[in-house]
Amino acid sequence: MLYLAFAVQIALMLGVPLGLWVVLRRRWAAAWGLIGAGAVTFIASQVVHLPLNWALGLLGTGRGVALWPLPAMATVAGLSAGICEEGARYLVLRHWQRRARSWRDGVVYGAGHGGMESLLLGLLVLANVVTMFILRQSGAVPPQYRPQVEEFWAIAWYMPLLGGIERVFAIIVQIALALLVMQSLRRSNPLWLILAILFHTALDGVAVAMAHLGWSAAAMEGVVALFALGGLAIILALRGKMEPEPSVPVPEPA
Repeated sequence: MLYLAFAVQIALMLGVPLGLWVVLRRRWAAAWGLIGAGAVTFIASQVVHLPLNWALGLLGTGRGVALWPLPAMATVAGLSAGICEEGARYLVLRHWQRRARSWRDGVVYGAGHGGMESLLLGLLVLANVVTMFILRQSGAVPPQYRPQVEEFWAIAWYMPLLGGIERVFAIIVQIALALLVMQSLRRSNPLWLILAILFHTALDGVAVAMAHLGWSAAAMEGVVALFALGGLAIILALRGKMEPEPSVPVPEPA
């Protein structure tokens, strides 16, 4: 049963973003360049985000911010993600994808960002499952690694499924955040960008806090689902505020 659950998880994490990209391409004639820009944005944000988390002490052995009281630590962790990802989104949309300003553009761009995140995490899960399977079948697990291998295969069968569903929720949130950042540029109003950062901070901060408090995986995914519903509400609300058609191309400087 656990093998099947992992297969479904990996199928969701890899298949949903790829399928979404194909659907957007076929139904909306979405540009692969805009999807790719969203994907590149996620990767670029992590080039800053991961070293920043290490410098803050959020990665590696317990030090720095990781030793702070939980509310402060969770807030900093959330801000780190929010500022890095939404800041990267803002810079890419302002300086690279200057023609992308419609609601559909925001959906496509956000799908590229969230889709790449899901793909990379899905590949990591696939590599981990394959490694653990090989170790289990070989019967030659080094003593120091045996507890980790046994713990990996002892998890509840539904845990991988929750991980796969979480990626679907995350893509919805990423699309909503992309639309908020795009609206900031359309309206020349930084409050939309701040709202995107705060939404991202709240989601990641709450997730970090719940993990440290020992909440069950099901309860944590329930909270993530609430954020996804909020993201869906943002997506639908902004549809009427943003142009459905692609905006007029920005002329290149002479």
